[in-house]
This record gives sequence, C-alpha cells and structure tokens, in this order.
Amino acid sequence: MYCGKPLASESIEKGAAKINFQRPEVWEDGFSLVYSGQVEPNTETISAVAEIMQVPREQISTVLGSRTAVPLTYLKSLPDAELLASRLAEIGFGCAIVGDDLLQARTPPTRLRSILFESDGVFFEDFNSGKFVRADREEQLLIVAGSLVKTSTETSGKIKKRALSDAKETMSSKDESVIDIYPKNDVYGFRIRATGFDFSCLGERMGSLAAANMLELIEKIRSECNDAILIDSAPSAAQLDAIWPPAETRESGGVSRSIFGGLRKESTTMIDNTIQFTKFSRLQRHFV
Repeated sequence: MYCGKPLASESIEKGAAKINFQRPEVWEDGFSLVYSGQVEPNTETISAVAEIMQVPREQISTVLGSRTAVPLTYLKSLPDAELLASRLAEIGFGCAIVGDDLLQARTPPTRLRSILFESDGVFFEDFNSGKFVRADREEQLLIVAGSLVKTSTETSGKIKKRALSDAKETMSSKDESVIDIYPKNDVYGFRIRATGFDFSCLGERMGSLAAANMLELIEKIRSECNDAILIDSAPSAAQLDAIWPPAETRESGGVSRSIFGGLRKESTTMIDNTIQFTKFSRLQRHFV
C-alpha cells in the first residue's frame, strides 16, 4: 500500500487473489496472454475461460477461430498475467505470456527496396542503405501479410461559451498492403510496402497495380524458398483494436477568427495501426 511494489508471488494465496485486468498506458509496456494449445478447446472449456477472464464467450471463440497467434487479453502487471495464466492452465487452457519487451514493436522491420532471387540464395536490399542481406533458400522463412491503416479526422467549429458548436468532421483514410518477412534467426525482420518497392523481380508477372503485385510477390517468395510459411489470416481490425488499441494522436490547429465573425477552432485526430500490426507480425514469429 505504501511502497507501491507488488507482493512476491510466494506470498499470494492464488486461489483468493483478485486479478487486476488494468491495461498499460500508451507509453508503458504490457503483457499479452496468447493461447498456446494446438487443439481448439471444447464448449465447456471456452465458457469457463470467458468466466475467468470476465469477457463474453463469443469473444474467446472468435479469437480461437482466427487459427493464428492472437492475444486474448493485455495486462499491465506481470504478476496479474501469471495469476491469470495459472488459473486458465488449471482448466486445461494453456496460455503463453508475451511481453512487449520481447516483441519490440516500436522498432519496425527493416524496409526493403527490392529482392533478388539468385542460385546461391535470396538477397534483401535495404531501402535506405542499399545494402543486401542474404538468406539461404533452404532456411525457414516466415511471411506475414497485412495492412497498415492510417485514419485522419479533422474537426472544426465555432467557439460559443467555451464550447464547440456547429462542429464539422472530415475523415480520410489510407490503407497500404505490407509484407513482413522473418528469416529464422532474424528478430526484427524485413518489411515490404506497396509503395516504393521494385517489383521487377516478378519479371513478366509484374502488373500495373501494386496490390496485385504484392500477391504475386508472396507466391514468388513461396515458390523460390522451400520452407516458406505464410500467415495471411490476420484477425479483424475490431478484434485487435479491442486488445491492442492503435496509436492515437491529437493535434490542435489553434483558434482563428472566421471571415463571418466569431472564433473557430480546429483539431486533427490521427489513428495509426503500425505498432499494432508490428506486434501481431512479431508475435507470429514466436509461435511458428
């Protein structure tokens, strides 16, 4: 109560301890619980899990239905995560605890400019430095496909009695296909973005649309690398947002005087799922 330090685990009576489901703040690292079993649990087990986690049963079923490593919950405290994992394990629902310090999502994968497929290996070209990194054709290669989504909402209105009236919102959204690639011993991996990538490695299969070229590139990598594993069944945005909220920033445009008189205030809200997708991408690497 006074020092703010958590109790040592051996001092806690686990059967009576209450789990704090508090999530970390945006700037804090947290701990995700991920189902680590290979077989989908039965209906009774799912209902018991939902009761322990205090969430709707359908939420657990949806997570398990994605067939990929997906977080069930996201907690601020490691002791709480360990306590929750132990209670789930008692009913046969094994979970792994994955800390943000392991995923390092604030450090993005190395962006690629091109890929060369040669007889002695696959060569990845760094977008910024132009240096090439070689990977053996026979080594395991993880491919995670998804999208980076950035949404901007601009709000403006008149200021009346310190409140905003006649507010108007303008929303714009940008959705870009990405491919993350992880050679077996690479922690941070590589990232291919639909913009700025040289698709000439596709040869005659290269088209005029970047989205189509991204799909062709995935097939090209899988055909050239014998042990490539593809994960393209990412959970829905709403499903991930509920556990790992996307980054949100707000910028004030200040106050200006309208040409028709009175004061107007403008602000912009940006929502970006880059860190969220990087977390999901890195998570797959630890469960393949």
